[in-house]
Amino acid sequence: MAQKYAPYGLWESPITADAIAQDSVALTTIFVDPVTKDIYYIELRASEDGRCVLMNNKTQKEVFGKDFNARTRVHEYGGGAAIAYNGTVYSSNFTDFRLYAAEDGNIKPITPEDPNKLYRYADFCVHPVHTDLLVAILEDHTNDTPRTVRNSLCVVNSSAATITSLVSTEDAEIEFYAAPTFSPSGDKLAWQFWKHPDMPWEGGQIYVADVHYNSNTHTLSLSNTKLVAGEANNLSACYPLWASNDKLLFTSDESNFANLWEYTQACTKPVLSSVVQQDFCMPSWTLDDYSFALLDENGTKAVCVAWRAGRSVLYVVDIATGSYVEIKDESFDFVVVNNVCRLSDYTFVFTGLQSNAPGAAILCTLTGPSFTVYAVYYAPNNPAYAGSSIPGEKPPCVLGVHGGPTGLETQQLNWVKQYFTSRGYAWLDVNYSGSSCYGRAYVERLQGNWGIADVSDCIGAIQSPQVSSLIDTKRTAIRGGSAGGFTTLAAISLDSSAASKVKFFASATDSCGISNMELFAEDTHKFELMYIIKLLGGTKEEIPKVWHDRSPVYFSANIKTPLLVLQGNDDAVVPPAQSWTIIDGIIKSKGHVEAHFFDGEQHGWRTSGTLKKLIEFEREWYEKSMVRPAVAT
Repeated sequence: MAQKYAPYGLWESPITADAIAQDSVALTTIFVDPVTKDIYYIELRASEDGRCVLMNNKTQKEVFGKDFNARTRVHEYGGGAAIAYNGTVYSSNFTDFRLYAAEDGNIKPITPEDPNKLYRYADFCVHPVHTDLLVAILEDHTNDTPRTVRNSLCVVNSSAATITSLVSTEDAEIEFYAAPTFSPSGDKLAWQFWKHPDMPWEGGQIYVADVHYNSNTHTLSLSNTKLVAGEANNLSACYPLWASNDKLLFTSDESNFANLWEYTQACTKPVLSSVVQQDFCMPSWTLDDYSFALLDENGTKAVCVAWRAGRSVLYVVDIATGSYVEIKDESFDFVVVNNVCRLSDYTFVFTGLQSNAPGAAILCTLTGPSFTVYAVYYAPNNPAYAGSSIPGEKPPCVLGVHGGPTGLETQQLNWVKQYFTSRGYAWLDVNYSGSSCYGRAYVERLQGNWGIADVSDCIGAIQSPQVSSLIDTKRTAIRGGSAGGFTTLAAISLDSSAASKVKFFASATDSCGISNMELFAEDTHKFELMYIIKLLGGTKEEIPKVWHDRSPVYFSANIKTPLLVLQGNDDAVVPPAQSWTIIDGIIKSKGHVEAHFFDGEQHGWRTSGTLKKLIEFEREWYEKSMVRPAVAT
């Protein structure tokens, strides 16, 4: 078609006002049920008088009825109108300002009747233990003028449809709240607070308090409220998110840019090792618009949206080391990314806007490792054998975890590895985060994350496409000694380990491994006396829960993996009591454990008689627990 000429401003356009006004559907938010992993989103439909429609992504049906408007007027701009938890969806209704719950098609109001529409609710969080109790922003318009509206935090009892006050002061007319969020255990609550004359991005403050449950009244209360970040009229801290029971993430502009920060009992500090001159969040004109989410269950990595040259960029941040990498992919062509939510490990959702297409709800999975983990794979090898006699069989694999943990598994000739590979096993050495000779930053990844990062790296190495394509992942044994023994025990026992939730490892061997951190700190020698404090992130007095939660002895009931324990009776570094206690716990839980103790052996094996027995015990253990049962079937 021949082009024509006309004065600028008077060209005929195929884009009409009717098309814009009548066919407009905008995604206002997306969120995930953290328990069921179901995805929900809210559409703003211009053709339905601007109604906000809450949709179930799986069924593609409305969660509430046709007359329901999933919107709130808290702060007038709204946001944070709905959440989901364990199959129940909660939403404010713009029609009558009440809060509703929907479960299995049953819909009920859970706040009192409000015929005059005096009370507004938004930005909800469900208590992880007492799940019928929600904390929410309550905006009271009883005196409905800009100078007399009162803001507070309240508790909604969804069973009784009652409201009780949680955080409220005499200055409620000049105060604001946002982003209440429970720690995973429900023992703590964090929230954002600010007051006039500040806006939230000018003087937003993050508070943390202990949560108490009253079983007689079925209510919650707070104590030990502490300001952890932000300063009125000066610094802004926004978007609190718990990475664990002991670590809270948030954004802070203390460096003049809103970067990611963390609060622990020990200190408040930036996550990033150096300032990134980009903002990691948008100004919070609306509620619950997070620009970052955790990538793993252990809270060691996060996906973050930052702003560069007026458009969104995507980073993966290693919270332990403060390093970050930009995700550069042709499919990520979004100029604006909002509402970032974790779905599962390395999978998240967000609302994405493009410059040349309508907005969409996006599910994103990071398929490659965002941070390099070093591993060496040894294939089964014996000149007398061409392969397996079982069609399609992949080899079982032994995953070796070195000690230290600031150590290194080298590639020198090792006859124990040859012993197994010549028998048809694959062998995988993982130089996990904290290993030496890959630079200081790699070593420092483990500081505060011992029992977390090392375990995650071992599991990730097995699950990686490069390794999983070569081995039978259902017949993998994990084995290690000393600190490697601890990682072995942590992988199959700790609540924080993905491998303890299911029988991920088919077998395990622990040689003189640490099972009780407190005992180890009491019994260890001068050289390593302070080492454990850095590895765990603080002293037992500073972070007692971490010391408990990283001690496999307290989680022996989780152990589903058959465990072989090998221990020297004269070991002064990791005394025999460390092995006895974990063995006793497994026996009491009716788990599968076999143990051998050796007189005259200290920390590490020295005599030829012991070495021969160790090798044969381990081979027999793997044959019994994962090789012969599979062959028999």
